Amino acid sequence: MKSLLIRKPRTGAEASDCQDDSRSQGAGSEQVKEYVLSRVKDKAIDCTYPFRGGGGCSIANADSTDQLNEQLSASPMALFYKYEIRALSD
Repeated sequence: MKSLLIRKPRTGAEASDCQDDSRSQGAGSEQVKEYVLSRVKDKAIDCTYPFRGGGGCSIANADSTDQLNEQLSASPMALFYKYEIRALSD
């Protein structure tokens, strides 16, 4: 199933900690980039777009809600975001 994921920075998270675009500077940004590219390569994510100022959206693929939750919690930035998840139809 395909899902639209909308990431929003958690209240209290530093804006610099939540930057996940390619221009962000910080020790974790390269780790996040590698993680996202590996998820695109293994087809868990179709695409992802950052929002200016933090957050972003992605199209994710998972066989179940549990699998999607596992994918989200495995992200190196999982603790910095809250997610809105919307199931997509064909």
